[in-house]
Amino acid sequence: MKDTEMQCRESVFIALFQHYGPEKAVELFHRMTQFNCVRTIQSFNALLNVLVDKDRFDEANDVFDRSYEMGFRPNTVTFNIMVKGWLAKGEWKKACEVFDEMLQKRVQPSVVTYNSLIGFLCRKGDMDKAMALLEDMNQKGRHANEVTYALLMEGLCSVEKYEEAKKLMFDMAYRGCKPHQVNFGVLMNDLGKRGKVEEAKSLLHEMKKRRLKPDVVTYNILINYLCKEGKAVEAYKVLMEMQIGGCEPNAATYRMMVDGLCQIGDFEIGLSVLNVMLTSRHCPRSETFNCLVVGLLKSGNIDGACFVLEEMEKRKVEFELESWETIIKSACGEDKGVSELMTILKSFRISNRIH
Repeated sequence: MKDTEMQCRESVFIALFQHYGPEKAVELFHRMTQFNCVRTIQSFNALLNVLVDKDRFDEANDVFDRSYEMGFRPNTVTFNIMVKGWLAKGEWKKACEVFDEMLQKRVQPSVVTYNSLIGFLCRKGDMDKAMALLEDMNQKGRHANEVTYALLMEGLCSVEKYEEAKKLMFDMAYRGCKPHQVNFGVLMNDLGKRGKVEEAKSLLHEMKKRRLKPDVVTYNILINYLCKEGKAVEAYKVLMEMQIGGCEPNAATYRMMVDGLCQIGDFEIGLSVLNVMLTSRHCPRSETFNCLVVGLLKSGNIDGACFVLEEMEKRKVEFELESWETIIKSACGEDKGVSELMTILKSFRISNRIH
């Protein structure tokens, strides 16, 4: 291709940077012109981003410093990548220097720039500075989005200022930004951590009143804390509610649900959820499989236990040593399902699977 008149698209090289990683990306970037491809600020930013994301920040900083020398004028995205990189290293002052350089060179900060800075301050618990940046955004005509508010709300919750976080969410609309699922999720998560699951449920109802459809993340927050409190049956009702409402559960939903049901000893419902989970092409943790098999055997459901063992065998899931005691006890009984169980056990090649 290099020896032909064919011109390669820049997007092809950008995809290759992401696929091959830092070392190959640097080499490809310098060889782009040999493939009749014009390098623009887009490929420059893509290279910079790969270096930063792969923890090669010194190289990224060197590339950034030579941007003008290489014929590139850094844009908002370029500066955002560098701000992100310095903050990932915990270098607040350096990130601020990059921000100041943006302003000096008349490159306009975007909401992403501010979100990076605000997020860092909120994680550090410096809410005064974070709120001051929100005001700075407004003064500069940069409208905060739902992510900005979610970061600030998380920060307030982390310093035990839930009521202020809640007020900020309900003030969002007056500031020109309607609350989204992520904002309700922040409040629900904080309530769940503090054992106030009923209040979290009321926020879910508040979302629906506002005609804001809860997403899988929102439902997962509620299911997670209900299961942790031993209320897996109630969590199961939430699972049914989300499915009826047209929200598709993900792998995390099913895992939390099956684990929660095992925790309270409701292995029959756990088995039915496992069935749906496997049909949806999701797979539980090996510990969950083990717990289900043991629980089903102890409750006398040999057929159910055999089904789970078969699924474990299909997926090459290892069986724990502690679980074999229950298996052997069940196999030594006189239940009509024992012969089927023994057949499955033989196929497990016990000597290779016990851990």
